[in-house]
Amino acid sequence: MTLRLVIVDDDAGVRRILKNIIAEYRLGTVLGECSDGLSAERVIADFQPDLALVDLLLPGQDGLTLIDHVSPSLPNTTFIMISQSESQQMITKAYERGVSFFIRKPINVVEVVKVIERVAESQRLRQALSLISETATRITGPVHGTHGENAENTLRSRVYRSFSDIGILGETGAKTIFQMIEHIAPLLADGTSEYQLSDMYQQISEKTSTDTKTIEQRVRRTITKALQNMANLGAEDYDNEKFQTYSTALFDFKEVRQEMNYIQGKSPYHGKISVRKFLEGLIYLAQD
Repeated sequence: MTLRLVIVDDDAGVRRILKNIIAEYRLGTVLGECSDGLSAERVIADFQPDLALVDLLLPGQDGLTLIDHVSPSLPNTTFIMISQSESQQMITKAYERGVSFFIRKPINVVEVVKVIERVAESQRLRQALSLISETATRITGPVHGTHGENAENTLRSRVYRSFSDIGILGETGAKTIFQMIEHIAPLLADGTSEYQLSDMYQQISEKTSTDTKTIEQRVRRTITKALQNMANLGAEDYDNEKFQTYSTALFDFKEVRQEMNYIQGKSPYHGKISVRKFLEGLIYLAQD
C-alpha cells in the first residue's frame, strides 16, 4: 500500500525538505500541506490521510491542540510530531494525546525514513488484521486430516519462533498464550473479529483446572516481559531487525518508547501492554 500523507509546518523549508525525502525514498504521496494549525483541521479532515506530520508550534493553535480536534474522527490516521523540544514532559503529554512518533528538528533524513517506514509497517499490520478472514485460513485450515495437522504445526513453529525472538520461550505464560492463539485464529479466519479475552481465559481454565485470574496474570506477566525485552533491545540497538519487527507488530510503539524511557531513567512510568494486540500481532507474523 502507498501511504497518503499531509504535512503541517509553518516553515516552508521544512515542508519542502520533508516532501523531497518522501519523494526520493518513495515513502508515499503527499496529498496536501498547510502552514497553520487552524487551516490544518480542514486540510486533514478533507484528505483523511494515513499519516499526518504535524509541527508542535504552529500559528493559530499548536500541534497538540490540532491533534486533539481531528484525531477522534480519524481513527486510521497516524500522527507524527515534528519538534525541537527535548522535554520529557512534553513528549509524554504528546504520546498521551495520540502522537505515535516524533521527528526532531533539524530534520534528519535517516530518522524521517525510518519513522515513516515504521508507520507503513503498522498500517500493513492493521490492513492485514482487517483481512485476516481471508489469509488466516492458510494457517488454520480444517482441523482434521494431514492438512490440518501441517497447518497447526506451521502455526505452532512460527509462533514459538517469535517467542524465542522476543525472549519469552521459557516463560510459563508462553504455552497459555499459544493456547489462546489456537482459539482466536479460527475465529478471525471466520471473520469474527469480536471476541472476549475473558472467554478465552475461561476455556483454558476449564481445560487446565486453573483459576481464570491466575491465567490472566500469567499471560500479562509474560507479555510485560516481552515488552521489557524489546525496550531493552531498542535502548541498546534501535536499528536491530527484531526490534524493528516486533516493537510495532506486538505493541503500541509509544508504549515501547515509554518503557525505553523508564529503563533509561527518563520517566517514572512503565509502558503498557495490550493482550489483544499482542495475540493478533503474533497471528499476523505467523502468516508472513
